[in-house]
Amino acid sequence: MSVGARWTLAGVAAELGAIPRWRATSVVLAAALLWMPVSDRDIRAFAEISMGRVEILVLLGVCAGWLLFDRLAALRVLVRRRVILLVAVVAGGWLGWRALRLIGLDLSTGPETIGALALVFGSLIRGTTDDRRSVTSLVVIGAVTSWLTYDLWRVPYLPLRDIQLYLSAGTTALAGTSPYLTAPLAAIPALNELPFVYPPFTIPLFELLALIPRWLAESVWVAGSIGAVVGAFWLLGVRGRWLLVLLAWPIPAQGIAVGNVASYTFFLYCLGFRVGASIVLSGIFKVQSLIPGLWLLRERRWREVAVGIAVVAVLAIASVLIVGLQTWTAWPTGLTSFQASLIRFPSLAGVTLARWHGEAVALAITVVAVGFALLRRGRNGLARLGLASVVGSPTLSLHGLSPLLAGALILGPELLWFFFGLGPWYPGFGLQSAWFAMAFVGLALLVARGGDLRPPGDLSPARADVHPAAAAGQVWPERD
Repeated sequence: MSVGARWTLAGVAAELGAIPRWRATSVVLAAALLWMPVSDRDIRAFAEISMGRVEILVLLGVCAGWLLFDRLAALRVLVRRRVILLVAVVAGGWLGWRALRLIGLDLSTGPETIGALALVFGSLIRGTTDDRRSVTSLVVIGAVTSWLTYDLWRVPYLPLRDIQLYLSAGTTALAGTSPYLTAPLAAIPALNELPFVYPPFTIPLFELLALIPRWLAESVWVAGSIGAVVGAFWLLGVRGRWLLVLLAWPIPAQGIAVGNVASYTFFLYCLGFRVGASIVLSGIFKVQSLIPGLWLLRERRWREVAVGIAVVAVLAIASVLIVGLQTWTAWPTGLTSFQASLIRFPSLAGVTLARWHGEAVALAITVVAVGFALLRRGRNGLARLGLASVVGSPTLSLHGLSPLLAGALILGPELLWFFFGLGPWYPGFGLQSAWFAMAFVGLALLVARGGDLRPPGDLSPARADVHPAAAAGQVWPERD
């Protein structure tokens, strides 16, 4: 290739790279995120309030919170006083709305809750920094508005259903019977009645939790889930107020709300860069979580592979002694029955590629994703294998998308927050926004050079302020 051609390509790449920094781009991306819930605007999303009204209330609350803290920052009000004022405004508004209800002016049920929640997140988005505002904040506001609209709709629906399933499996095992399927499902079960499919060496944990009062077991599990998610964010390089803001991202929020093990496997995956054996342990719960284990082989971290396998072997032997060999022999039957149920009722597979494009296509894409991942070492290789684990999931719910965050954090703040807003919505045309999120991350990792992963290094102070990993300066940063 000639020098002129290379210069031309470099110039085109530079021009394309500048597009996300245009002010108009932020406006367009924010508008796109706010438009996504519109197709469901007439659905009852929170109490008796429609999706459209919820989104409007959330947007007004987020903007009010952002403007409130922006004015307080301009006046150089102390952070402590800002927080006190925010609490007073939220509490006063909530009490005022309740007072109006007492005199018969209740226009609808629950808007005070929506407004208070949105106001808090709007203030967190703005933060406490002085004179650091950017048009990029429009994309952040659009994403968080989209999040909260979805969260208020879906999070209250059958909360803690997955941990209740696990506790029921533990109770069944304590009674001396198998918690696994013995035949394919005859009908689509309710979300709180899905079959238990995790390996037998997980059962002793659920037996232990089933022995204590259910409210205590659920509280311990949810607290652990929140700690695991925040810990995972920290390991990836998220810092400051964004550790709280990202808890509302529907992907981890949904996992925490239903009590799914995805919160814990996400933490084990993120911990794997520092403690390689944890990647092997994450496969205890979900088979796709073993895919990132290939990174240990690629990095020749043989000792950590051996430690992980040894721990799993010890857990397996202990579980045989606790739950009995008959439970282990029942597990393969349960898996084949569940696989037959997936074929009979494809909706059980969620948004996985196999459901929509067939197992052959899904397998081919997974093989390509794994091959793509093994082309790189270091952080880039591990992030790519996290992407491959999502692509190759036999069943995929929203909370299973968490490993995508590692690759997404190298995006500039505008595209990063657009990625954050993609997950939960259905754009139509037979497509899933989750697939766009996967493609987003794949392209970002393809462009990334070498094995290191870092946020863009040319961020202005205002744009860096709204990038969750800018303070750490690296994905999977060194210990600090």
